[in-house]
Amino acid sequence: MTDWKRVTLEFTAGSRSIRPPEELSLAEILLANRLPPTMFQAYEARSQSDLAAIPMTTLLANIPDEHHVVLRCIRNTDIDTLRSADIEVIQRDQAPVAGLLDIEYGRREPLSRVHLVDDDTLREMVSDQIVTFLQKHEVTTSIMAGISGGGDSNTLVYGLTKAVRASVLPAEGVTCFTLAMEPLWPESAVDRARELCDRAGFQHRVLYADDMTNLLGMSRSPAELWESFRRDYGPDTVHFFGTCFVNLIGRRLCRELGGHNLAVGYNREDLLAELLFCLMNGRKPLPYPVRRMGDVNCVFPLWEIPKHLLDACYPRYSASNYRERVDSTTPQRSAIYFLAHCLDALGPEIGLSLMKGVRGLMDEIGGWEELAPVDGTPLMRTGMSDAGTEQQVLGLLREFFPEWSPTA
Repeated sequence: MTDWKRVTLEFTAGSRSIRPPEELSLAEILLANRLPPTMFQAYEARSQSDLAAIPMTTLLANIPDEHHVVLRCIRNTDIDTLRSADIEVIQRDQAPVAGLLDIEYGRREPLSRVHLVDDDTLREMVSDQIVTFLQKHEVTTSIMAGISGGGDSNTLVYGLTKAVRASVLPAEGVTCFTLAMEPLWPESAVDRARELCDRAGFQHRVLYADDMTNLLGMSRSPAELWESFRRDYGPDTVHFFGTCFVNLIGRRLCRELGGHNLAVGYNREDLLAELLFCLMNGRKPLPYPVRRMGDVNCVFPLWEIPKHLLDACYPRYSASNYRERVDSTTPQRSAIYFLAHCLDALGPEIGLSLMKGVRGLMDEIGGWEELAPVDGTPLMRTGMSDAGTEQQVLGLLREFFPEWSPTA
């Protein structure tokens, strides 16, 4: 018998136990078989002629043993064209760390395969995509790369290394940077980033609080700014604060070194979550996978690659990175990332197909949200805020950035 107590769900907020099959609802049983519960009606069959509709939230354990459960599909669905009876397992490597799903559906003979690959294979696959991205978008001059010490940005370093070897980028044209300030950017992550950059032969700049203060012309340290921001907007805003700061530092370093390309490790679900947020709130999407911000192109070479595959490229680094993470996020951010990951869970590549479709449409109709500069600052207006909130945030920021003024 399977012992489900051996399986633990681990979150930054701590561990959670997983529910065994007997505690699953009928809806959850359908989801476990990659079938959407909203496409079915549940019935309890008390006899051959007695069918009673029951909620999908019903636990199978609560149905008497002598009764059957019928889950009736409410659409004319040819299920045999949507999934094959068996999944073919192809063990490509001897010590796999990930399974690559290869599913073809909507055809008379659907195929389901999973290719088991190790971290070496994954790194080569991802780095090839990075090289292809840089070639396609003509990123062939110097580039600044933000490296956090986590799975996404670490994989980015390996891809940039291959781009240099392929003469897509000049050997001296890659500079990496990492921020260091407890608890947002721990020193241990800096060590991992430094190790990767040393191995790649890239220049690596580590910026501590004093370095950031000097680079951005701040009157007080970013640590004090975070405490003030945390006080006014809550500790759950740590991810927004951190992302904004990395962007500010990266763009300033680009200008300092005379470059125009800033590469960051945004993955598929990062950009899909952002896209879903925009669409669900009636907003125009922000441009991807290249986003012009002032005089710098922010490029997202990892935009097509799922997060779990990037982490599997460097399993040891990723495991350490997660255990060091600050346990804080907004409920809205949790929800939108959850939805982004749900899309590919029901149908592999659905999320990427949606992103490619929206990108093609926005390119065709010129529908992207235009990033307008906020006067007197390096900030960009995304169209997501109201005037009152914007002025409130700017009021706080100008206490720390004396050079930021509406008339600058």
